Amino acid sequence: MGVAERVSALDTCLKEYLWRFTEGKDNAESHNRELLKALRESMDCGLAFVMTRNSAGDSISVAEVSFEAGDDKLSGAKFEVDSQEAQNLIQVLDENSIGTESLSFLGENFANSVLYYAVVVMDEVWGLVGVMDIRNQNRIWSSEEKNAISKVGKIFALQIENVHLKDALVRTENANKSKRQFLYDMSHDIRTPMNAIIGFATLAGSHLQEFERVQAYLDKITASSKHLLSLFNDVLDITRIEDGRVHLEELPQSLGDMMNDIKNIIQNQAAAKEINFLMETAGVVHERIFCDRLRFNQVLLNLISNAVKYTNQGGNVTVTISEVPYEKDGYVSVDFEIVDNGIGMSPEFVEHIFEPFERENNASNNVVQGTGLGMAITKNIIDLMGGDIVINSTQGEGTQVLLHLDMKLQSDVYVDGDVEQLPEVVGKKALIVVNSDDTCHSLMGILETLGSGVESTMSGDKALLLAEQAKDKGEEFDAYFVSWRIDDKVGGLEIVKQLRQLVGNAAPIFIITDGVYSGVEEAAYSSGASAFIEKPLFLSDVKRIIKSAMNIHDTETEERSIAQEEFMGRRILLAEDNKMNQEIAITILEEAGFFVDLAENGEVAVTKVTNHPPKHYDVIIMDIKMPIMDGYEATRRIRSLEEEGKKDVPIIAMTADAFFEDRQAAFACGMNEHLAKPIDVERLFAILKSLLV
Repeated sequence: MGVAERVSALDTCLKEYLWRFTEGKDNAESHNRELLKALRESMDCGLAFVMTRNSAGDSISVAEVSFEAGDDKLSGAKFEVDSQEAQNLIQVLDENSIGTESLSFLGENFANSVLYYAVVVMDEVWGLVGVMDIRNQNRIWSSEEKNAISKVGKIFALQIENVHLKDALVRTENANKSKRQFLYDMSHDIRTPMNAIIGFATLAGSHLQEFERVQAYLDKITASSKHLLSLFNDVLDITRIEDGRVHLEELPQSLGDMMNDIKNIIQNQAAAKEINFLMETAGVVHERIFCDRLRFNQVLLNLISNAVKYTNQGGNVTVTISEVPYEKDGYVSVDFEIVDNGIGMSPEFVEHIFEPFERENNASNNVVQGTGLGMAITKNIIDLMGGDIVINSTQGEGTQVLLHLDMKLQSDVYVDGDVEQLPEVVGKKALIVVNSDDTCHSLMGILETLGSGVESTMSGDKALLLAEQAKDKGEEFDAYFVSWRIDDKVGGLEIVKQLRQLVGNAAPIFIITDGVYSGVEEAAYSSGASAFIEKPLFLSDVKRIIKSAMNIHDTETEERSIAQEEFMGRRILLAEDNKMNQEIAITILEEAGFFVDLAENGEVAVTKVTNHPPKHYDVIIMDIKMPIMDGYEATRRIRSLEEEGKKDVPIIAMTADAFFEDRQAAFACGMNEHLAKPIDVERLFAILKSLLV
């Protein structure tokens, strides 16, 4: 049978197929295999196939196949295909969407001559309908055969497009459902802190004469405001992450300072639910690192807050920070383990926990769950930081989160990776009396790193015996470190009291606490304690407290305490259009000792700098979004002035535009620094100090 006869037979099959479809006599899809068989026979080629690309666009699968040998194992086979390969496929098609080039992503099994019709919609390949000559590798396809593949291809194209359109509709409906639920949840989540802010502000106004009560209300307003800000940041972050616009800004930081800040925030949440919250360290010696503090806090706060949020009253949440060996010079490797005995999660939810808008539907859980964005944001930030996270959870028993991060060390602090000893304790001897192996090993490592010899025990009686034996030998300990709790029978204060009676007042005795110890200081000091050391134990904190107890002069502390004297009499030009922001900034700056001149917009700021003599202003604080002239343009105008003392005045962007690209835009137009609103007063003063030196 010649080509014409085979094509004619195919046309007859096509008419039958279409007749069944248009008349509704039968479902046309049930005859796909017969149609493919007719196509294969009309081409005399041995194989005909229909392939469809998945919605993600990263693979293409065999949906239908007709093979003359009767072997249909190829049906359902999946082949990886990237966007570039799909684009290359489009480029080799003729004007009728017909192609004859080999399909490289299908592998060696499709090396023979092929003829295919590509289903292309909006420059995307959705599917292929084709044939392959399994006997002839060099076959040349005729125009009649190309016309035949086109006819069959268009029929299957309708089915392929219909499937993708249905998938797209389902995805759209699911997305809309997620967005509706998200807006509902956000409305609830925003109203919760707003209710607290409005409520406590009202209460504060009703008790203005009661200082302590008003202060407590203000603290709660501040905490609620920060929570509200975090909700807004989550929404903005997930949008920026999806657009690939999140960047890390790694600056010198102290791991100890960051973890202590996080602990102070979490402690209040845990105390409100009467949860036993503990933060421990294990072998952490190198804490001066480079890190994006904002993103680091965002990750740890989210993970630990979740543990507290989903742990019932009276439960336990423990965070352990461990320094682990790392071979790369100039880096430190740190593990963070967060363990709770809360409600836990189902295995099905854990699989999807890092997907946006995911919340577990747990009927027994009446906790306000948040936006469903936190873990998606957290995972993306961890990936940016080059870290790893693993979550193990059992419903009804609790959750374990394991986070691993590698961070660059501050080379000016650690010479060849070594930590500087404290000369005043080198060769001295300390006794550790604690109730935890982790605390014992961590404190021993810190003291040995500082140069001290160490003995330890977890028994109060043994501690007193060791102290007495050392005294009898004339080899008294130079310092004692005692846990607030030793065991169920003996408290740390009792051991401190007996030690003080035994060894006298010469040696300092440090009390190690798990957390807040407000209200017990008087009892501790009257028992003989010299100072408190609060967990988690970081070398810098232990070193600082030891130096304080030994009256060792600390120039860094002295410098920080007099920093604001450098601001006295300095003149600042504040360019800010918002009245409330003006009041806040002016009050902060004037109380620090500055003279403040106000400009309501960028144009006024430029005029004032131009009309005043050089060096009239020591620094300018510039908002970005202002009427008449924005902060970027105002900065460019000032930088274009000719006179020294005007064009080079330091300019700080203080703006609600808080992202990485906003910071880069500020630098690009000539600003010296960038500070995001709401104002972090400590960071503002640090920036001012650095610019005014």
